[in-house]
Amino acid sequence: MSTPGSGRAGEPRLVYRAGPSIPFKVLIGAVLAILAISLLGGMLLALLVPERPHLLLAAAALVMLVVLGGAIGLLLHPAFSVTTRGMEVRGYLRTRRLDWPEVALVEIDRSLMNRGAVVIVTRDGRRVTIALTGSRFALYRGESTFDHGPDLLQPARPARAAIDTHRRWLHGAL
Repeated sequence: MSTPGSGRAGEPRLVYRAGPSIPFKVLIGAVLAILAISLLGGMLLALLVPERPHLLLAAAALVMLVVLGGAIGLLLHPAFSVTTRGMEVRGYLRTRRLDWPEVALVEIDRSLMNRGAVVIVTRDGRRVTIALTGSRFALYRGESTFDHGPDLLQPARPARAAIDTHRRWLHGAL
């Protein structure tokens, strides 16, 4: 009999996930709704001109609405997941999966722009920095910036989850 929260044998279990927070999604949704109403209103006004409808203006507003929707979709796409099988880094246009056997070390980035972010050092020497886990994205994730410490170099929730899960994998506890 399995315990609650444990997956079937061989199925990865989610340990931590960093992505856009609910308040951020609501704010983006409200901005998108306001802009969509404005663009749709402009389209209707362009089409309902009594003498001659302005089809080109309506088409331009429709294209702007589609581009805006796509940009919002890309803005909400990045995520970082830690599972019992490895880590998944979902960027704007591509997704990278790093299984635990590939990972040599999990570090904290000390650079100015990605301060506090998770850096995955692979066995072949590559360094993968996950900017989404840095201190400047803490509010985007719905987390406190105080988790990163006063110098923003302390391991916050994403780094602690990655480091702890990697240690458990190294000790064979997963």
